Amino acid sequence: MGVAAIATSVHGMVITPPPLNALLFAAFGLLAGASAVKIPGVSALVSASDTFFIASAMIFGPGPAMIALGLDSAGLAWRRGYGLQRLLFNATQPALSLWAATHVFQFLAGDVSALSPSMQITGVILPLAAMTAVYFGLNCGLTAQAIALESRVPLLKVWKRLAPIAVNYVAAASAAFCFVIVMRTAGALAASAVVPLVLVLHVTLRSILGRLSDAEAHVQKVDRLYLSTIETLATAIEAKDGVTHDHIRHVRRFAIGLAHALGINDQDTIKAINAAALLHDTGKLAVPEHILNKPGKLTPHEFEQMKLHVDVGADILSSIDFPYPVVPIVRAHHESWDGSGYPRGLKGDQIPIGARILSVVDCYDALTSDRPYRPALSDEEAMKIVMERRGTMYDPLVVDTFLQVYRDIAVEAMEPVPHQEAFSRIGRAIAVRQPPPPSPPPSPSQYAGFAGAGVGAGFIRPENGTSEAPDDLLAIVSLSRILGGEATFADATALATAHLSRILSDTTYVFYVHDAASGHLVARHAAGEHASVLRGTSMAMGGRLSGWVAAQRQTITNSDAALDLHDRGLKFKRALSTPLMDGDRMVGVLTAYSAREFTDDQSRLVQMMAPHLGRIVGAAIRNESRTREVGASTAGSRDLRVVFSR
Repeated sequence: MGVAAIATSVHGMVITPPPLNALLFAAFGLLAGASAVKIPGVSALVSASDTFFIASAMIFGPGPAMIALGLDSAGLAWRRGYGLQRLLFNATQPALSLWAATHVFQFLAGDVSALSPSMQITGVILPLAAMTAVYFGLNCGLTAQAIALESRVPLLKVWKRLAPIAVNYVAAASAAFCFVIVMRTAGALAASAVVPLVLVLHVTLRSILGRLSDAEAHVQKVDRLYLSTIETLATAIEAKDGVTHDHIRHVRRFAIGLAHALGINDQDTIKAINAAALLHDTGKLAVPEHILNKPGKLTPHEFEQMKLHVDVGADILSSIDFPYPVVPIVRAHHESWDGSGYPRGLKGDQIPIGARILSVVDCYDALTSDRPYRPALSDEEAMKIVMERRGTMYDPLVVDTFLQVYRDIAVEAMEPVPHQEAFSRIGRAIAVRQPPPPSPPPSPSQYAGFAGAGVGAGFIRPENGTSEAPDDLLAIVSLSRILGGEATFADATALATAHLSRILSDTTYVFYVHDAASGHLVARHAAGEHASVLRGTSMAMGGRLSGWVAAQRQTITNSDAALDLHDRGLKFKRALSTPLMDGDRMVGVLTAYSAREFTDDQSRLVQMMAPHLGRIVGAAIRNESRTREVGASTAGSRDLRVVFSR
């Protein structure tokens, strides 16, 4: 329609050329349009050119004004680098709006020019008011609709942003009315005196919008700083839970992407979901780390403590005056669709949409990430679990939408973000805090002093970990040495092997010894299938399964063996791990791996043996330390004798 209106006007101007004054008004309008000002927060521009276009349309008809307005709008769109579609829209839409508004003016004025002597000057006011209203309504209405469709922002919200522009239209119409009055009474030359008034209007508008633009830029800067601060805090919180900044970033992007896929475009809701995705686990600060990172099933008491993090986190965040509803999302992110969740037992639509979104994406990303208590699942395995909870724990609509878009969102979620490297360093520094890896374990020959001689002459253990003597005989010899106060580490393992082989049949077990120099646990002895693969491996205190057992000094039965073994390709499924204590000192961990679950009797017997093994291992380590000190002292004495003999 806009193209047709412009074509009609061009045809009319060819048949009846416009007067020189009409061309002057068009030229003034183009000059004023060249310095248009952007409206903060909206993809729209305003200028003082409307004064000249409205005046020209009232006096000379729509033709010259429409063509000049189309050229003005097209020039602005071209300078801003718009594509062809947007350029055509900007060139035709304002011209169509002015064409319709001019015909309204002419209809109400009786098809006469505003300069016609037959029209009273007061008779121009009502047609001009109607013309201005139609021009503003069509121009801003069509622009608002285009912006809403392009940015997926609600139309009403865009209208609210454009509404203040009505003042500019009223001012432009008033200035155009002044042109008409002066031209009717003093002629066209005198009308040039109104031009400075229009310039003042433009400078004032530019100043006001400039201040608004500066204020908006400041708000955006503060918002970025605010969000970065939240993200840093969230990184520290999540590090306590044994995860990294990547998890926070993934959950945040999954949540925002899913919200858009569900048609949520309200900016306050989006910002609330954004902040809640970062801070939903703030309450974990109040949960002991041994519960957060426990590599096994929580006891009922531990689970009750874990559930407290929801209300604690919401209460902490309540002290912050968020401009959008973050706290309700955090407080409800563990509620279930069927009402079986906690802490309030909300169900269905009682749960905020942000919480329903967050619970799904948080579950999915947690399942596909390594955690201290289990290895990561594949995308398909994770989505299968999410689908199984559809309609019980999770909103069916949210789950169905996520199933459709999660792969597309994942591509964006995995992309690097600004400052990600810095955040990753922060996350690693907080979450890991590991000392340097220990030195390579000693070779079998270095163990000769306590791996062979420790069980008596003739009972040397070859490198493959087997023995040329029966385990019972080795145990007797080792027991005699232990009773004599000469225990070695080999004595402790020989004595343990004689009993563990009966208690834990078809099982591989490892003695992880605490290396005080590095702070790591080192697999100093292993027996059973794949023992050679496990021997010499190490892990940090607090890490994996055995590291958690060492740090917390708690036994774990039937945990996932993959927590220790990761991707070594071993067939073990279950692990039984117990700390070895020498008084108050933790000296190591005994961990058994099996393809089957351990029985309660096996767990009880191992725990009964553990205190005794701990004392023996502690004594053996002290004996080895004294042996090394004596060896070093003897070597030093020989050096001194050599010096003095000279």
